[in-house]
Amino acid sequence: MANRTVIRGADIVTMDQALGDLVGDILVEDGAIKAVGRSLDAAGAEVIDAAGMIALPGIIDAHTCLWQTVLRGYVPDLWPGKYYSGLLPLRRHYTPDDNFNAAYIGAFEMLSYGTTTVVDYCHNIGSPDYAPRSLEALKTAGIRHLFEYSFMTFEPDTFPLAARFDDARRIYDRYHDPAGITTIGFGVDSIGGPNLDVHLKFARDLEAPSCIHVNEAGTIDKLNAAGLLGPDLSVIHGNLISNPELEMMAKTRTPLCFTPTADTQGTPADVVRRAFDRGVDVVFGCDIPCSIASDTLGQLRVMYNVQGFLDGAMERNFSTVLGRRPAVRPGVPLLTPRKLIETATVTAARVLGLGSVVGSLTPGKRADIVVVRKGPFGDSVVDDACAHVLLQTSPRDIDTVMVDGRLRMQGGKLLDFDAAAAAKMVRESRARILQ
Repeated sequence: MANRTVIRGADIVTMDQALGDLVGDILVEDGAIKAVGRSLDAAGAEVIDAAGMIALPGIIDAHTCLWQTVLRGYVPDLWPGKYYSGLLPLRRHYTPDDNFNAAYIGAFEMLSYGTTTVVDYCHNIGSPDYAPRSLEALKTAGIRHLFEYSFMTFEPDTFPLAARFDDARRIYDRYHDPAGITTIGFGVDSIGGPNLDVHLKFARDLEAPSCIHVNEAGTIDKLNAAGLLGPDLSVIHGNLISNPELEMMAKTRTPLCFTPTADTQGTPADVVRRAFDRGVDVVFGCDIPCSIASDTLGQLRVMYNVQGFLDGAMERNFSTVLGRRPAVRPGVPLLTPRKLIETATVTAARVLGLGSVVGSLTPGKRADIVVVRKGPFGDSVVDDACAHVLLQTSPRDIDTVMVDGRLRMQGGKLLDFDAAAAAKMVRESRARILQ
């Protein structure tokens, strides 16, 4: 018999234009969404009573580095530069087991915040033993993942380029599974790196997605001149990208991933509006667990507030404003709660090449679903479900998380997670790394 679950009576945000929003049921069968509608016939199915709750597609984090999770809080302030001078050099002290511990705990943390898919950018691969341990952890936790095997090296580099390519190919051949929860991509050298084009050719020969960190002015010009832009290459950060460069990105359908906390700490954050205005796909990620919690919805909240401030400042600079807030007009404000939830579901799925798999509650797609309680303070009526999730709830209100049809969190409690064992893993890893 089919494995069937029905989520009953939820306020459903499908992110499917044909289905829209409705109060009703979601029927899951053998890991896929079978039907969405009112009073579905689901005889024999396990029932999740979601009355008084909001169901939406699982949240997608488009860029983070879970290997840092065991060093959470080690870099509480990004301004002084300790991330580069203090955190990154510690990679030489990691063991493959530390990669496992970090990815395992980080994946469960993300699930607890309603994130069902993570792009785990791993630039902590010191030998052929490291990436498999990270991947084993992600698979064990049960989060959907695009694991980005980074070619970026660190000193002392004991992993020659040819051996690294061989290892990357072994990882791809062994783990890449578009029919499952694991896909493999690659992280390429930053601009000026001696092997950027070679890295990118390697990824493209496999038809695998890749990403590049862009923290310098003029990088997109150089990538464009070399013919390297494209929809399979995500640009990370990009604070200093110019408007003509954004137009190049739009023309080549090259997406931008902005990481709100990391990219607003003393840095210009206006690239998000400029990218949206020029038709660039923009997605968001948490980025660095050594500094912030792996809470993607929390990062969307940061972006909502930062962009609202920037929109107001822009209007005051370029138009006459009477009163406390500028008048609403097309494009101002740029980001509504629904638009932000959309970027973290359907847009992110499309950018990552997973648009036919997840991102909306469309029958036929895999069942990556988050159910959020409306809250204990009289929130029985919700006028805008996306605004409620983004602005009126907190992580304590995440009730149910499903990945590929499998329950990973139910009744507000993570399944198959031992907090005491996780704390021991963190203590052991920190002792090894920080000694």
